[in-house]
Formats: sequence, structure tokens, C-alpha cells
Amino acid sequence: MPKYKVLITDHISQDGVNILKADKDIEVDVKAGIKNPDLKKIIGDYDAIITRSGTTVTPELIENPGKLKIIGRAGVGLDNVDIEAASMKGIIVMNAPTGNTLAACELTMAMMLSVVRKVAAANQSTKAGEWDRKRFMGIQLYRKTLAVIGLGRIGSNVAKRCKAFEMKVVAFDPYIKKSKADSLGVELCETMEEALAQADVVTFHTPLTDETHNMVTAKEIAMMKDGAVIINCARGGIVNELDLVEACKSGKLTAAGLDVFEAEPPVNHPFFDVENIYVTPHIGANTAEGQYGVAVIIAEQVVNALHGRSYKNAVNIPFMKTQLPEEMQRYFTLLESMGHMAAQLTKGRPEYIEVQMVGQKFEEDFGERTFDTPFNFQPFTIAGLKGFMEVAVAENVSFINAPYIAKERNIDIVETKASNYIKFNDLVVMKVRTDKEEKIYAGTVFADNTGRLLIYDKYYTDLIC
Repeated sequence: MPKYKVLITDHISQDGVNILKADKDIEVDVKAGIKNPDLKKIIGDYDAIITRSGTTVTPELIENPGKLKIIGRAGVGLDNVDIEAASMKGIIVMNAPTGNTLAACELTMAMMLSVVRKVAAANQSTKAGEWDRKRFMGIQLYRKTLAVIGLGRIGSNVAKRCKAFEMKVVAFDPYIKKSKADSLGVELCETMEEALAQADVVTFHTPLTDETHNMVTAKEIAMMKDGAVIINCARGGIVNELDLVEACKSGKLTAAGLDVFEAEPPVNHPFFDVENIYVTPHIGANTAEGQYGVAVIIAEQVVNALHGRSYKNAVNIPFMKTQLPEEMQRYFTLLESMGHMAAQLTKGRPEYIEVQMVGQKFEEDFGERTFDTPFNFQPFTIAGLKGFMEVAVAENVSFINAPYIAKERNIDIVETKASNYIKFNDLVVMKVRTDKEEKIYAGTVFADNTGRLLIYDKYYTDLIC
């Protein structure tokens, strides 16, 4: 008899289904398109469910989760999963953020080329029986300047490909080290405005957060060259859509290409009537290879998690904190808060983060550690790192993937132990070094169970965290 049951609620690549079915301990049911009222009745019978965007995991759906241990999203976005509700129920939520990286990268390239050469409009005109070559005069990418806003996985791959077109590539990403940009042959700008001012073409590859929502409005567009091009295949809402429409209609921008929208699907939007705005229906991940990738990644992760083996890309780890003694849980929370604070108060691009545990409360005799796997670190280090990276990249940062995200950005992570620090015997210390400065944050948990920041840089303080 199989030990585990897995339910697939949306269509995924058969290759992912086959991985699950090949495991003799797993029974697989495919109910693509099942509605939430019906799903709620049976969800507790399964150890794991795998979804795409067609299933919305609400608090009501998992109110009585039964055996459910894992929610797997065959894709990147988790807007359709209530992560907090899942965490409260002790359910692991995981996604497949790398499976469709190249699909999104190549759509960006396709959109860029289509926009500057007016491919879609020329196709439509020719099929209508016209032969108006002058109308479709385009521009070349050769020796033009590309500004990449967000130099993560997708942005880096776009930069590499545009370098092959002999474009000059500049970038803005406040959480990428200069060495990472240098390795790509990319000039890193100190501000987004500096990057925009140089650009003939701008492409966005950032998450949608409070910080990035409406990051580009009429004000920022006015700083750009006349005749520049904007491409957004990342998230709707990064570029103010109405301001973009006006810039394209006025001729300030030559054109724009959008695969993502603030409201999806867009209905009766003004850009539908603007000839030089090219739109596609959020197809960035829609390649056979991309769908294969996300299905295989999520299937392998679910299998590993069910069998108690290590896995990546969990966006929550509800058991990590609760397995600690009650007092140590408070240190865990304190370090996560210190990470948030350090990310906001330390100026510059992070290069080095050290977490030091001081005193007998912490595990003895593990010496100094550097990044190997996230499981090589103490929970307290991961808590501080997760807090820091959560502010830095905002999207899909978890206790499991925070070290990988830091490594991807060439940030050195070190964990150390000490018996005392200055005059303190029980303390957690977070040292952050950037290209501009180094700052120290140190705190402890008082007898009343409140976490307090005691040292900020060179100053003693007493701040409840």
C-alpha cells in the first residue's frame, strides 16, 4: 500500500506526474480544474497537493487540512496561496522559481525585438493585404544602451543575451554586489534614475512590492531619452500604465511591450487603442520547456519532502522555529527582526553578513561556518539572513532559500560562536558589510521575554524588537 497520496489540481507537464507515479510509496490523483467546494471536501485525504494558478488556496480551503503536509506550486508566483494560513496549519508551501527562468528571459528578448522592429503590426498589416514598408521602419539594438532594472536570475540572463547583440548594458539593483555585475560585463548604477537616463531600452525584472509599485511614473519617464523603449515582462504595476500610455501617445517613448498588467486580464484598457504599445497575455512562462521544468522541479521536491529528504524552494518552514525551546524561539524572532533592521539601515550593496551567537545558551563547539547548504547553519543565522533578504528582494524569501538567494548575489555568509562580547554574556550579533560601510547590530532577550537591540553600530541602545 502507498504511504502517501498526492493530488494534482491543475494541468502540469506529464513528466512531473510520471516522477510522482514512479515512486512506489506515492499514489497520485489528477483532478485538474476541481473547484474549491469539492476540493475542500477531499483535501484532508491527501499528504500533498500540486497546483498552478487555477487553484486558489484560501484559509477556508485548508481550515481542516487533515493529512495535508505540502502545497506545491508548479511555477514562481504564489499570489493564489495564502502562505500565512498554510504556515499556521503547519503546511509547507513550495514553488519552482528556476524552472521557467529562460522562458521568461526569452520572452523578454522576443518582446524587445518585436517592439523595435514592429513585427506584430507588420504581420497584421501584411495579412490584411497591405504592403506598407515605410510604415514599419524600425531601430536596431546594435550599440544601443539597455538598462536592466533588477539583476537577478532573469535580468542576468537578459543582460548576457543583449551583450551578444553588442549592446551596452547598465543595471540598477541595490542588492547586487558590483562583482556580480562585473562578471556579466554590466555597469552597475547607483540609482535607477542614472540607469534610466542612459537607456535606449529599459527592461524590468523586479518583484512587485510596496517599494516597486509605480516605481516608474511620468516623472521617471521624463528623465529618459526621447524615443526610448520600455519592456515589462516582470510584474504589472511596476510601471504606471496610464503614464505609459501618455508617453507612447505623445512620442516621448517610441514604444512599449507588456506581458503583465496591474489587473489581469485587462478590460477596456486605454493601451488597447495605442498602436505602439505591444501586449501579450502573461505568457512569460508558457513554453513546453518551461512547463516541463516547473513540473519536474515541484514533483521532485514533493517526493523529497514526503520522504524526509532535503529540498529547496520552500517559502515557509513552519517547523523550524517551533522545534526550538521557548526561550530560543524568542532569539530566533529577534534575529529575524534585526535582519529587517540591518537591511534598511545599512547603506550600500551588501557584501558580507556575519551572525555571531554569544554565550552558553547556544550550541557549543561548532566553530566558524560558511555557506555550504542552508542546513549547515544554525536556525538563528538563517532567521537573521531571511529577515535581511526579505527586505532586500521582497518576493519568495523563506528560511530555506534565503542562503541561496544571498549566495546568488555573491554575499559572503559567516556564522561564529563566542563566549562573550564586550561586557555581554548572552547576545546575538549581526555584522553587515557593504561597499560603503560596516555596521553591527546586537541584541538579547530579557527576563520578561522581550527581545531588545542593545548595540547599533558604535552606540549602546535599548530598543524593543
